[in-house]
Amino acid sequence: MRHYKILSIVVLSFLILFIACSKSDDDSATSGITFNQQSQTEDINQGETSKGTEDDQSENNNSFDRVKMMTFVTEEIIIPSYDNLNTSLTELKESYELFKINITEHNLEELRNKWLNSYKFWQHVEMYNIGKSMEDYLIFRSNIYPVDTVRVNQNIDNGQYDLENPNNYAAQGFPTMDYLLYGIDNDPVKVIDHYKENDKVMNYLGALIEDLKANVKTVNEDWNQAKSEFVNSVDNTASSNLNMMVNDFIYYYEKGFRANKFGIPAGVFSGGALPDRVEGFYSKNFSKVFALEAMTSIKKFFNGESYKDDELEGLGLKSYLDFVEKDKEELLSDKINNQLIDAEKSINELDNNFSDQIESDLIKVLKTYDDIQTAVVLLKVDMLQALNIAVDYADADGD
Repeated sequence: MRHYKILSIVVLSFLILFIACSKSDDDSATSGITFNQQSQTEDINQGETSKGTEDDQSENNNSFDRVKMMTFVTEEIIIPSYDNLNTSLTELKESYELFKINITEHNLEELRNKWLNSYKFWQHVEMYNIGKSMEDYLIFRSNIYPVDTVRVNQNIDNGQYDLENPNNYAAQGFPTMDYLLYGIDNDPVKVIDHYKENDKVMNYLGALIEDLKANVKTVNEDWNQAKSEFVNSVDNTASSNLNMMVNDFIYYYEKGFRANKFGIPAGVFSGGALPDRVEGFYSKNFSKVFALEAMTSIKKFFNGESYKDDELEGLGLKSYLDFVEKDKEELLSDKINNQLIDAEKSINELDNNFSDQIESDLIKVLKTYDDIQTAVVLLKVDMLQALNIAVDYADADGD
């Protein structure tokens, strides 16, 4: 698997600058943060020089089977997660085709259910922004929120649009489907009437489903084709797949999970709550569902637990940490897991609709954010120091 990370970061910086210029000041303060890696502007070459080809891990570290760990994570967690998402998107497309032929409340409900299933499966692959996923900007084309509804309606009215254009990143993917399936009206009967009277809306929804399905299929196929090359890149260098994957995991936990799902909507970075910035804003009842699915994916990756078989445990970051710290009485992996459990409990105490929760009791959301934040320090500082892995991105909001 080829990883043009440095080139991707440079290109991505220009893309994000281009998007930011086309958005309002409010959007640049909120949605501009969502699912981008604009903060990953640290000089990777400098990291390569300091860590470089010099594998300065101790002999104990080198004796840990990192290839075996990468193989388990790839074959038992990542690829099965993509397989499930790929299959679910095929079912989503089939449900859409049925709805297009026969626009009824029953078929609308079936379509919504398939969308929900796929969106839940998405939570298990989002953190793996590496290789083909990064090259194709899969995250940007799948889960940018809040939705740019002005752009969506312009695309629908024009009937012509380029979904590869960065200006359309916030006008496609799961959040835009959420808008088209739930945001038209609260009354399903009126939604049905709207689709019956507007072929362009129906066609746009179909285009989004087809595009997302094709993008995920491409990445899924790449994982299966390049897994042997991927799992053997385990040197302690800034460009090795192992180091990049660990960094991507922490970046996702800090940005995609902590900031996007909780911090930004709660106003942590803006000085005021932004309840319309939650995931699943239009469907109203799935914010917590998505957050809990994401937490499950985080725990499985960290602990080395199979995605498809709950009873199967292999090597993960916990195993690596435990090996490095085998002479310590208190293991860092236990601290991390305990904090993830505390964060999960806090999430479970929130309303299903995070927008309602923010407006009714913001303090509970802020507490959840703090519980999630505590694990950031353990992962980004303590764990990386223990594994002797350098951070390959910079941020401005602290640890």
